[in-house]
Amino acid sequence: MTVASELTFRQALIAAGDSVRRSFAAHVPLYICTALVAATMVAVGLVYRLPSHLGSGFFFLGMIGEAAVLIGAAIALRELVRLYRGGTHANPLVTMGRRLLASAMAGDRVGNLVHGLLTFTPMMMIFTALKVDIAHMNPFSWDETFMRLGREIGFGHPSWQLLQPLFGYPPITTALSYAYGLWFPAMFGCLFWQLSRPHHDEVRAQFLLAFAFAWFFGGFVIATIFSSAGPCFYGHLVAGADPYAPLLHYLRETRQHWPVWIVDAQDDLWRAYLSGDGDIEGISAMPSMHVMIATLLALLGWRVNRHVGMGFAVFAVIIFVSSIVLGWHYSIDGFAGAALALGFWWVAGKLTRHWAEFCNRQGAALPVAGGGEAVA
Repeated sequence: MTVASELTFRQALIAAGDSVRRSFAAHVPLYICTALVAATMVAVGLVYRLPSHLGSGFFFLGMIGEAAVLIGAAIALRELVRLYRGGTHANPLVTMGRRLLASAMAGDRVGNLVHGLLTFTPMMMIFTALKVDIAHMNPFSWDETFMRLGREIGFGHPSWQLLQPLFGYPPITTALSYAYGLWFPAMFGCLFWQLSRPHHDEVRAQFLLAFAFAWFFGGFVIATIFSSAGPCFYGHLVAGADPYAPLLHYLRETRQHWPVWIVDAQDDLWRAYLSGDGDIEGISAMPSMHVMIATLLALLGWRVNRHVGMGFAVFAVIIFVSSIVLGWHYSIDGFAGAALALGFWWVAGKLTRHWAEFCNRQGAALPVAGGGEAVA
């Protein structure tokens, strides 16, 4: 290592440390949320004497790692394309390395990413572990109620029966199954996008805080109060005729000839629920986290520009329809998820503006309003 490279490395470390210190105040609300989630896990363990299901949490951590690798590869590929278009005659690896370093050190990207990972990684791991405990704290008891509410919304018919004539064809079912699976990369991609932005503004703060509220208050607190398993497990829990049996029969018949992965996922979830062991654990239908997060992505998209917002809005509608026709959720789960997302977005906006004003009075120079577009 030459003297010049040592100096550059030292300067990069100093700049990174300054960025971490400078951006800490902006992330205090997220640290508070993480502390609240951790305290909840401790309280649940003490009150209900339940073991910590860290296996599910580490499964989530593995998904984070896979997403990071994919995103890193995409960024490197983007830089290679730019390098090729630029037609530079310099060493391509050195040039790309310099560009990647310059991008990584831009603004407060290092600090934003460090604080984001330090808050969201434990928060999401703990949530994943807590979700397994929902059925133990409050056994499933709302499924029949939500089924009846869905019938009232559908004028006497389960919602899936109203949608089946439009979407009940194997190619469409397969497409919706894959679209439902795209929710994971879409969620992680947008989360990493906001975590790694070089600047912290109102849009980023509002989305991240709303995202944290959605998982803790929506995915755990409300899910525990209204504990339910969903249509695909209705017949296992509620005595009498199963109004979702024809739908599940159709899905299984389709699975024999088409790659409808959700059938296997539902079987794995139920086996894990019965045995208390599995890579994927935790059953909870109300509210629909898929719809809630997809709605938050749409709200974020609208703050970027109209086209991105429309794209995510269409995605949210597809997720809502898929959650019903694939047997995951009652229609009321999706409506509740969308409504909660709007509420969390509004509350997060209020809190982040108040926090920014407080920090400004203390000299932390955080944005108060506006924030501009949520671009990198």
